[in-house]
Amino acid sequence: MEHVIALHQVYAELLFRGLKTVELRKSRAFNEGDLVFLYVARGNPYELRDTLRRLGLHEEQTLTKRGTIAGGFEVGEVIKADPETLWEMTKETSGLSLVHGENGKRWLENYIKDYGYAFTIERPFLFKEPLSREEMRERYGVHVEGIIHLSRKTRKPWVRALIEDLLSRDVLYL
Repeated sequence: MEHVIALHQVYAELLFRGLKTVELRKSRAFNEGDLVFLYVARGNPYELRDTLRRLGLHEEQTLTKRGTIAGGFEVGEVIKADPETLWEMTKETSGLSLVHGENGKRWLENYIKDYGYAFTIERPFLFKEPLSREEMRERYGVHVEGIIHLSRKTRKPWVRALIEDLLSRDVLYL
């Protein structure tokens, strides 16, 4: 199944640079083999700047642009666990340590509560031409801003048309 989800730009940058290989979610949003397209949401601009600086990069060197569906990945293994176990398993692969340091554990505990899911990221790709929110408004009559999760199982025709559009785009596998 195909999905479109929002991801803060700092995490999208880490994912497309090969530094984030696990996505964490509260619920089982995906299954092994699903295809996930990433809408790059704004997030905290200071976290983005500081994380890029720690990587020796400048903001002009971003691979993504806010407000676009920039690319995606295929879902590999799906792991359900409590926050402590998820932290130990994914602190170096989820991007939380790079962005938050040891405070990433507290962030994860506040986000997950009792248990959550880790989805391994396989075959990440960037679109040669990302789809902007302006294009989405023009083509599909929808205003996308912030957090979204769309999937093919919807009955909304515009979501199905959007996913078909994304599936037909040229990609660059990383």
